[in-house]
Amino acid sequence: METVWLILLVLMIATYIVLDGFDLGVGVLHLLIARDRSEQKQIIQSIAPVWDGNEVWLIAAGGTMMMAFPGFLSSMFSGFYLPLTMVVWLLIFRAISIELPHYLSDSLWIHFWNLMLFVSSGLLIIILGAAMANIYRGVPLDATGSFFEPLWTNFRIGPQTGILDWYTILSGVTSATFLLHHGALWLVAKTDGRVQQHARQAATWLWTGSIGLTLVIFFASWYVQPLARTSFSETPWKIILPLAAVLSLLASGYLRWKNKNMPAFLSSGLFIYLVIFSGAMAIYPNILPGLNPEHHLTIYNTSPGPEKLTTTLYWWIPGILLVGVYFTILFRSLPAVISASSEDDH
Repeated sequence: METVWLILLVLMIATYIVLDGFDLGVGVLHLLIARDRSEQKQIIQSIAPVWDGNEVWLIAAGGTMMMAFPGFLSSMFSGFYLPLTMVVWLLIFRAISIELPHYLSDSLWIHFWNLMLFVSSGLLIIILGAAMANIYRGVPLDATGSFFEPLWTNFRIGPQTGILDWYTILSGVTSATFLLHHGALWLVAKTDGRVQQHARQAATWLWTGSIGLTLVIFFASWYVQPLARTSFSETPWKIILPLAAVLSLLASGYLRWKNKNMPAFLSSGLFIYLVIFSGAMAIYPNILPGLNPEHHLTIYNTSPGPEKLTTTLYWWIPGILLVGVYFTILFRSLPAVISASSEDDH
């Protein structure tokens, strides 16, 4: 039952990153590829009906974590207090930056909030990537499951880790490239005119960068985490996940080249799912490795037990089915293309 809940938790986290990830990518790209206010509006309109709903998956993932692995949640919130506080503030600034410019007429304030959308979205992407890298790499857990990390130490992997080191920074940059590519493919699929042309050009460059960084981050992750080397050597079938991830990324580039825009976007989403599941399976059954192997947090020592997990599952299933139905209706009701001539900001 613990394994079932780990799969569900990883699924929830990955779904948040896939759905809110393209919103965040668009938030960065809107300042890079739009040439005027009209194009900026067109870009924001493409995510306006869904961005706040997509954030719900972050809350749902937190609730799932609290129900299934409360020990993991308490350790995370105590050790990553500063990054989590930063995420909350960045989410607030992102929301204000999307909604407030609709009610402003002063060009200076509009430019300011556009810049804040760019900054908050970009920092969220990098922090999320660095946070996941910290979880994968391991943290200095003590016997009680608590830990503290400074923001940085010497930027090296070792006994004195910081939240930022060469591996977590690499992961943040990689995350940014993946999600900007994901956001660019969303714009290619959902816009037209110059915005679509510029998004297609950006997607081409970002896809190339994603290919290179995928190889780099896979080898770096293999080097950084000994648990991954053990896991893949003992259960070689797990190599299917990273291989499938690479194939999905290659497919997204091919589909975009063939002008199959929505399938290319969906293939990019599948790639992100597979990357996240690859990382989770590499450290399984650990959920938060410790630098001291005796202090690993696993799915077994952080959960309330199989009986409570079974009872919780009965309530979780109907709730997630309702959410799934809502999001299916929401995305199916979106316009096929957001035209540059649209006058409705929402």
